[in-house]
Amino acid sequence: MIAVGVVGYIETPRGLRAFKTVFAQHISDECKRRFYKNWYRCKKKAHTRTGQKWRMKKERRALRLTSIRWLNTALLFVFCVTPSPKLFKLKEEEGQHHGNSD
Repeated sequence: MIAVGVVGYIETPRGLRAFKTVFAQHISDECKRRFYKNWYRCKKKAHTRTGQKWRMKKERRALRLTSIRWLNTALLFVFCVTPSPKLFKLKEEEGQHHGNSD
């Protein structure tokens, strides 16, 4: 499993509320596929701007400052994870052959 993002929650009188969500700079296409119902028909725009935030110096500095505040105020952290089948080099099984084996 690979961590892709983190959600920080704060406590309010009505319960927990999402305070800040931070995603990784590079997200694989395998992970992006899970955000769409029809991957082959979509424009594949999910998480295209999250990488841009990490590239700009001004945005990067703002992310660091908010992350410090976020770590001090958040009550609960939930990690967004995705399976990584590429890391496990599993061999595909051959399909069953139907018919005579003579």
